Amino acid sequence: MLKNQELFLTEKIKEIKISLQSQEPDMYELIGSVRDLFSSIYNTNIIASNKIIVDLWDVLLNVFLESKYYDNRFDAIFAMSDIHLYAKRQNIDLNMHLLKEWINKNELSNETEEILECVNDILT
Repeated sequence: MLKNQELFLTEKIKEIKISLQSQEPDMYELIGSVRDLFSSIYNTNIIASNKIIVDLWDVLLNVFLESKYYDNRFDAIFAMSDIHLYAKRQNIDLNMHLLKEWINKNELSNETEEILECVNDILT
């Protein structure tokens, strides 16, 4: 099962990268398919290796920071929130540096309250 999930996530990471490079306007299903694995706070099973979790975090962070489309950014940050909770339970270190920089620059911006709240939750 773990190997299947790792293969699935590796493929989705590649697809997300390609979608971001081409600035696809709708990544809802793509990001949602990844988020589904992490959405239960009660899931204590190992989903994938630490490296794949970190790679997934990094690619979603790139979507959040670089996508021109609000919906993609919104979907990415909410998936990141679930992945962050999973990573905390599994003692996986995720890079928060760019997210901290983003919040420092955008805390007083016209970003939606939902996104700001989600970013603040991840960083606390």
